[in-house]
Amino acid sequence: MNTDPRKGKQAIINKRKGRGQEIGATPLDIGFDLFFSAKRTEGVRSRTLADYKSYWRYFREWLAQAHPEIQFIGQITVVTLREYIEYMSHEHKRYEGVECRKQDGKTLSPATVASRLRALQTMCKFWAAEGLAQTNPAEKIKAPRKDMAEKSIITDEQLSAIIAAADTSTFAGYRDRALMLLLADTGLRINEALHLEESFIDIQSRCIRLPGHLNKNRKPRVVPVSASVLREIVRLMDENREYFDTTYIFVSNYGDRLKADQFRKRLRQYATDAGIDTTKTKVSPHRFRDYFITNYLLNGGDLFTLQRIVAHADIKTTQGYVKVNEEAMRDSHTQFSQIARLGLPRPRKRGR
Repeated sequence: MNTDPRKGKQAIINKRKGRGQEIGATPLDIGFDLFFSAKRTEGVRSRTLADYKSYWRYFREWLAQAHPEIQFIGQITVVTLREYIEYMSHEHKRYEGVECRKQDGKTLSPATVASRLRALQTMCKFWAAEGLAQTNPAEKIKAPRKDMAEKSIITDEQLSAIIAAADTSTFAGYRDRALMLLLADTGLRINEALHLEESFIDIQSRCIRLPGHLNKNRKPRVVPVSASVLREIVRLMDENREYFDTTYIFVSNYGDRLKADQFRKRLRQYATDAGIDTTKTKVSPHRFRDYFITNYLLNGGDLFTLQRIVAHADIKTTQGYVKVNEEAMRDSHTQFSQIARLGLPRPRKRGR
């Protein structure tokens, strides 16, 4: 039998050891290091990277106790992840193992469980896409459902009382008053406000021009400011120039940038001084953002313009902040209810 020499040598590619047999054999911590390095290369924010590290540590600590036999990425299954969710939701207690925090015996909130799950879902998706795992075990995992509580919005009277509680005869009190006015007038996030520099303030256009690195979506943003609030900010900048060598607007008594936790503590004290029961009405910097968004819409503001001002990626997020005024809702119902328009006569009183 003649052999055609043009066929060349026999291919041996199909005889080699398939790479698929090695998929899933990556050790857990090496798999995380690969994921973390990739996310850092993508330019993920440092806070998100820190969360990835924390959430991975929590997961590894649980694995070491519940499933010490799991050592490789490919051993993580849907059952493993669901068991972890069950543990977080019903067994693990808040601040367990944290010496500096008071143990209250409560389980993790659904929001915390969802955050940790999202991190693991992102990791599993990465491992599957990179060929480190055969499948994505978290693809069909859903976060625990949670009941939506009605948001507690600060009233006009409460806001006025909190602002009035600041002692404006001191620099710190005057600074806090200006910061509270700014938060309530613009809906800025606290970290956005505390990172403001003088160059971001456009006095002629009466707005703040936030650069991309300060926004969650990394896009530049224009935030309008009321004239009265802008005057307070300009006065604060003038005082800063006289006493401090800084470009930041909100600084401590020593001239360094004010920290969010410092302001939160002072804000809680202002709420107490104003006679507000913080067990019923939570007072935090984010409540000022809620106040701005809610009242902007109640006063007739445009939903899509508001979305751009507060930089919500999804319009549904903006809608979720809306607390409908009950009186306005009743008036609207009366106006548009067809039964109300019929003008039906009232029935006679029934005899006994």
